[in-house]
Amino acid sequence: MNKTVKFKWLLFSFFLLSNTLLYAQNTVNANQGYVEQKQYLTTIPYKQVKGKIIIEVVINKKSRKFILDTGASTIITENLYSEINPKLLGAVEVIDQSGLKDSLKVVSLSETKLNELVFKDIPALVSKDSRMLFECFDVEGIIGSNLLRNSVIQFNSKEKTITLSDNPKSLNLKKKNSNDMELRSHQSNPFVQIKLKKGKFVANEKILFDTGDDGLYLLSIDAYKHIISELDIIRTLAENNGSFSAGLHGTAEKMTNYAVNIPILEVNGLKLNNITTKTTYTTSRFGSEILNYGKVTLDYKNKKFYIEPYENISEINLERGVWAVDPIIENERAVVGIIWDTTLENKVNVGDEILKFDTIDYQNMDFCEIVKSNNKIDKKTALLVLKDVKTGEIKNVEIKKL
Repeated sequence: MNKTVKFKWLLFSFFLLSNTLLYAQNTVNANQGYVEQKQYLTTIPYKQVKGKIIIEVVINKKSRKFILDTGASTIITENLYSEINPKLLGAVEVIDQSGLKDSLKVVSLSETKLNELVFKDIPALVSKDSRMLFECFDVEGIIGSNLLRNSVIQFNSKEKTITLSDNPKSLNLKKKNSNDMELRSHQSNPFVQIKLKKGKFVANEKILFDTGDDGLYLLSIDAYKHIISELDIIRTLAENNGSFSAGLHGTAEKMTNYAVNIPILEVNGLKLNNITTKTTYTTSRFGSEILNYGKVTLDYKNKKFYIEPYENISEINLERGVWAVDPIIENERAVVGIIWDTTLENKVNVGDEILKFDTIDYQNMDFCEIVKSNNKIDKKTALLVLKDVKTGEIKNVEIKKL
């Protein structure tokens, strides 16, 4: 099975806790601009906050912090737009995953510097300020794949660096760690090939490589339905209605979602065993967590994807599960977004405020601290303290991982 889902809209991942924006194909082409230097090799340190890769960028002779997101096009905030007054290229209609529409300006950034590298005339969307992303992560925009499309970029999570080069030979890459990479039109989002396996059954899938997502792997609802109807690979752990993501303009619509287990996920020479994940109504994707397992190189110029396992460990067992409830942020509070364990439905309501998630005390956090927190607790059970959405009652509920 080699299934590529065709969208009416061009996927543009701009994650605000797994948020996705889409915009029309016959608009401004984001694949414009160039690198001033012909030959280059430079290494840039980064910081990681809730999986987001944050780097220093110089625009208008001032150092600024940007998120590096391979699943996105380049974006700047409205405040930065007002400060630098860039050339206007046009406007695009965007739709976030909650189905709400808006219109954003597209501008041309005359000069963007990463270390000594100078990128000229790069198209960028002007995002209406989102507190959840720009203020909470203290950034002024996103460096996306349309800026990176003429380069080779290597991620080293051990050193917390990215290296940019014009020539893959400068990075000592090995062919055995490579596979083909597909770039989507208009903004050069990278898609890589993976295999999902169980016994003799194998499903091939092309997925977005998306450093803007802080997870490991999400399975598209279309791929889930196709694979489960054809091959005995995926084990469905739970099914329920709800939401575990928020859109730019609001919380995602409550839809049927699935928690699943996949015995083996292979990418190039790396094998990940016992993957537990969830479905998404956007495209399947790798998030930045994959960077923990190997040195990753995206050769945009030659459309090649490399992953060199750290310490030559090419097989990793992931003993994880999905918590019985998933929190989302709604009205600046952590609330229950979806209940995976149906035995909890008389105890927990969608919309209950989460005061504590085991050791995570949301009561003593401001909004941005909630945004940057996570529930990746290395335990099999957790105690929730909830405020009932219907009665206001405070209740304690123990939950497990599926």
